[in-house]
Order: sequence, then C-alpha cells, then structure tokens
Amino acid sequence: MPRQYGHSNIPTELFRSFLAISEHGSFTKAAAELRLTQPAISAQMKRLQQLLGGDLLVKKAQGVRLTELGSIVESYARRILALNDQVIAIAGRVPKGETLYIGIQNIFVRTVLPEVVRGLPAAGGASYRFIAGNSQYLAEKLRSGYVDLAVMFVQSEARRGLIAEWVERLAWVHAHHFTVPDDEPIQYLSREGGHIDRTVLDLLDDCKVPYRIAFSSVDPWGLAAAAEAGLGVAVMLERGLDLSRSLVVAEDDILPKLPEMRAGVYFKEGFDIERHRALKEAFVSAVRPS
Repeated sequence: MPRQYGHSNIPTELFRSFLAISEHGSFTKAAAELRLTQPAISAQMKRLQQLLGGDLLVKKAQGVRLTELGSIVESYARRILALNDQVIAIAGRVPKGETLYIGIQNIFVRTVLPEVVRGLPAAGGASYRFIAGNSQYLAEKLRSGYVDLAVMFVQSEARRGLIAEWVERLAWVHAHHFTVPDDEPIQYLSREGGHIDRTVLDLLDDCKVPYRIAFSSVDPWGLAAAAEAGLGVAVMLERGLDLSRSLVVAEDDILPKLPEMRAGVYFKEGFDIERHRALKEAFVSAVRPS
C-alpha cells in the first residue's frame, strides 16, 4: 500500500487569482483581468484559505486588503509562480499573459524612463509594467517578489541580487529667481520617506545648518514644480538637470557639499536572469550613466 504523507498540493491558478486580488484590491477587477466570473474567483479564494488554514484577505471600505498571513503567502506565491514560469520557459514557451515588472526609484524617473521605454526589447508575448517609488518601497517589492528588475540607490552593503552598480552625483538646485537667505533657515523641498532626503537632512544637522521643510511630496514631478515655483532648494540628480530650464545649480556657501551616492540595478530572487539576458542588458544600459 502506498505510504500516505498527508501533504496538500496547491494549484497555481489559486495563487494567480490571489495575487491578482492583492494587486487590484478587488475581486471584480481580478476576475476581469483573469477572465473569470466573480463567483469563480471567490470560490478559488475560499479553497485557498481552506488549504492554508487561515484568512488571507479582509474587506475594507477602500477594498480588499491582505491579512498578516496573506502578506506572508503573497511573497511565497510570487516565488512559486516565478519558478513555475521558468520551468515552462525551458521548453521555449512564454506563459500567456506574463507581465514583467520594472521598478524605478522616483528620483530616476525623469532622467531614465524615456531611455528605458525606448531600449527595452520586445517581450515576446509578455508585457511590461512600470512601478515607481522610493528606495524603501522598491526594496520591499523586490523582497516580496512583486518587482522583477529595479534601479535604485544602494542602501546597504548587501550584494544579493545586485547586477550593476555605479556612482551618482547630486546637486542643490533652485529656481532662477530664488535666493538662499543668509540669516534664515533654508527652505528645503523634501521627498517623503526618501533615502536621499534622510541623507541630506542628516548632513544639514551634522553641519549645523538651520532648515525648515517648505514642501514635501512622493512625486518627483511635484518636487521639481515646487523648485521651479521658487519655494526653496531641492536635491536632484546632477545628470538630470538639463530636463528643466527653470532650475539652476545652487552654489551658496551655506549649502554643504553633497555626498556621492551608489546606485544599482537589482533583480528579485527566482528571476531567470539568463532567460531575460536581453532585458537585463538593455535595462542596465538605459539607466546607467554613459
């Protein structure tokens, strides 16, 4: 008699439906994307939760959200599906409807996105989706398996998943008509939760330079608009300054010298870097300074 181990196998379609719900925050939108009926996708989630022995989703006023268990399962589900798709690709097949997720740190969007869009190869039956955010946000998306490739500032000495690295120079900028006052706190334009701004604010504190936050935003376009409007000084990539004719490099003595920053391209655990070699090379070429 065969030995009974008591293990359950989870069909990959349950994971795909679960991830679609997680991404859209809606059973209806997930069902539309997967071309299923809402009762069908609800039945799949009921089955998945029964197999895992706990609730993965909770309904909120703003939509469906993950529970603590759901967040853990999401990370594993992405890895499982990535490995599944790699096995399918061994036979030269691309999973129907595969989407490759490209992450770009906010500060790089203005500078590199046009080159990335022009340079990425045809995905051969797949499609690209671009995601912008600060470095902390993208690092979390990489860890959870949501983003395949990402360009961002290097925040630690960890080298795992790092395939290219270089130095980026930063510059203080403000509008032509703006003057940095000598006897008042600097009016600083900040990115909310940004790695650069934590570094810059620590630098101002260390140099005992008084400042106040005059504007904050997670949107790099909003930050540039605030600088162009003359609200204060901001920090931007030196190689992206030619994108705005309204901004000039601030050379006031009160502003301390900015440090150089290390940036790089990362790939998620389980991403088949050899299969996507053309994508990797095109992406690195598009985002790294010439």
